Amino acid sequence: MKKSVLIPALLGLAALSTVANAGEDKQLTGQQVPKAVLEAFQKAYPQAADVKYEKEGKATYEVEFKVQGVEREATYSADGTLLETEEDIQPDALPVAVTDAIKKAHPQATIKEAERIMKADGTVSGYEVEIKDGAKKLEIHLDATGKILKTE
Repeated sequence: MKKSVLIPALLGLAALSTVANAGEDKQLTGQQVPKAVLEAFQKAYPQAADVKYEKEGKATYEVEFKVQGVEREATYSADGTLLETEEDIQPDALPVAVTDAIKKAHPQATIKEAERIMKADGTVSGYEVEIKDGAKKLEIHLDATGKILKTE
């Protein structure tokens, strides 16, 4: 009797675990990344170092790497199409509109890290900024004009 109750319970827990992990990013090796993604990345960034691959969602691949010491990320669709790139920038390189928006929303905050997000054509689409506001660490997503889109 105990076995007949235990087996369905364990199967149920396994199914819940699978559903809970479905939205998470998955680390990959270069052999697990579609050939089109690898070729597009290697063509665009032949000098890349410290390369790491991740699968995001069902068909999006993120490649984290460094070029000349600068951390970057490139996001590709499964067919090798570049969707966007991100690169670390110094906080003082943020546009005034972005820093003003952060100061207005979090007057006592200190900007710790910043990333510039660019569309495939190289135009800036926004910024991700990590701040420390008192004891809280927050990540703020802003568009190119400085409008706050999301705070995590």
